[in-house]
Amino acid sequence: MVTCGSVRVRGSRRRVRCPGAVPALMAMLSLCASPGGVVRAQEPERQAETFDVTVQVRDAESDAPLLGALIELSGVSRRHVTGVRGEVTLKIPAGHYTFTAHKGGYATLRGDFGVIGPSELTVVMHELGDVDTSIPGRLLVRVAEFGSGRLIEGAAVALSERQGGLTDGSGWVEFSDVDGPVAEVTVEMLGYRKRTEPVTLHEGRTTVVEVAMSIDAVVLAPLEVEVRSGFLEAHGVYWRMDHGHAMHVFDSEDLIERGGVPYLTQAFTRIPNLHVLGDSILGRRRCRIAVYWDGVPTEFGDQIVRPIPGGLDFLAPEEIELVEIYTGLRTPLRFSRWPGDSNDCGAIAVWSKRRADRSR
Repeated sequence: MVTCGSVRVRGSRRRVRCPGAVPALMAMLSLCASPGGVVRAQEPERQAETFDVTVQVRDAESDAPLLGALIELSGVSRRHVTGVRGEVTLKIPAGHYTFTAHKGGYATLRGDFGVIGPSELTVVMHELGDVDTSIPGRLLVRVAEFGSGRLIEGAAVALSERQGGLTDGSGWVEFSDVDGPVAEVTVEMLGYRKRTEPVTLHEGRTTVVEVAMSIDAVVLAPLEVEVRSGFLEAHGVYWRMDHGHAMHVFDSEDLIERGGVPYLTQAFTRIPNLHVLGDSILGRRRCRIAVYWDGVPTEFGDQIVRPIPGGLDFLAPEEIELVEIYTGLRTPLRFSRWPGDSNDCGAIAVWSKRRADRSR
């Protein structure tokens, strides 16, 4: 590089003379004609801090790790492929990402996640099984819960304003006579965040895609808890809320707003995969959910442990500090129904103001 004027080199000053410069450099040299001019190096742009995000891809049925799954991220040009343990580590800045997971014999999976630091992410994929993919102009959409892979029944799926339908018991909805290179798929389900995804259509055959829905949890904002209860702290309630493990959390005001007067169970009627039948509450497969009262099960196995007098409907919302509700595989193991139970059905944990107030 040719330059003139005064240049600082490690604290000293050295003058560079340019008397014999060729005419082609005259335009550049004229910029340096001012005596005593100083050339300053331009500072390089700071690189955004990246975090390690380990993604593990597993089979929804066998829970086995999937080798060779292709992972694509929005805004990231590089593609990643899982190894023998079904894992791949991404180095990405903080932000919100949409991911696409591909693997032969499995439905293509679309979902999203946020990054605020080093983390781990589990992606669950479903096999296509005996799905006939030779039919042209057909789009099959499967809707599942992000993380657990649980299939969602009754989700509303629409293609722009032309076609729409509800997912069946296996999470499927089918569209025929779909044309064009891309279809915009919108999925809505009560209790989950709405998703709109562009889906690339395969020409001359069936396109199969799975949309992973993130739970839109109703969580008590930390600022509303001025003084935390030591009793709830000891039972892990705040830990589950602070670490994103709580699915649905309601305080007394929430229960009243959701119609929990005069019957408390009516506040739970709009929770996905929970069936309120009179004063009885069942899980998605009409399975028996666990009910806990101040950390103790009302029933455990065949034994009555701590029954709620009159049942849940005899509890007034004003007597309740918090209610935690879980469904499916996201139910914490602490809310088991019998010895050795992994509880993939669900649980309702009711925490009374009386016990919570004692330890504030």
